[in-house]
Amino acid sequence: MRNIKINSKKKIILIIVFIIILFILFKILQSKDFDFQEDLFFFKLFGVENIQENSKKENEYEIEVIKGENNYKEIDLLQTIDIKTLTNEKIAPGTKGCFYVFLTSTSNIDYEIEIVDKNKSPRNFKFEINEKTGKIKRNEVKKLEINWEWPYEINEDENKQDTKDGKSIEEYDFEICTIGK
Repeated sequence: MRNIKINSKKKIILIIVFIIILFILFKILQSKDFDFQEDLFFFKLFGVENIQENSKKENEYEIEVIKGENNYKEIDLLQTIDIKTLTNEKIAPGTKGCFYVFLTSTSNIDYEIEIVDKNKSPRNFKFEINEKTGKIKRNEVKKLEINWEWPYEINEDENKQDTKDGKSIEEYDFEICTIGK
């Protein structure tokens, strides 16, 4: 009789654990950022270091804004690429990425931020900065998101230009310039 009670308790515990697992899986599938959640679940489950958390640190840059000065920070596009869009481990039409700039200042200051090409960029290559100008308070840290994209197959003429530009993309360098006002 006691054996029957233990077995039924084990069954109830197994059912509860199964329901909890199903609930967690359902929540993960509902998430908008499914790939990140899937990776996070896998890496935590098997004790592997989370690659995405480390890669986020590689695409973060800190720049101090100083009144009357221009500060430059060189950015490596390969460190900022969305790996889902990577083509043969190269930046090419159809790739995109994102990086973050953290602005700091020792005084209240107005700033402007620009992308400065060090050499010729692909014609269809685009940057988008969420806040090109603004104010930063003393000892504040302001996070700016900068997205880039090289659209794929805009039209026939642009595709020819992309092919031409694709041959020189490895030489493309740029910097972020912050201007303290």
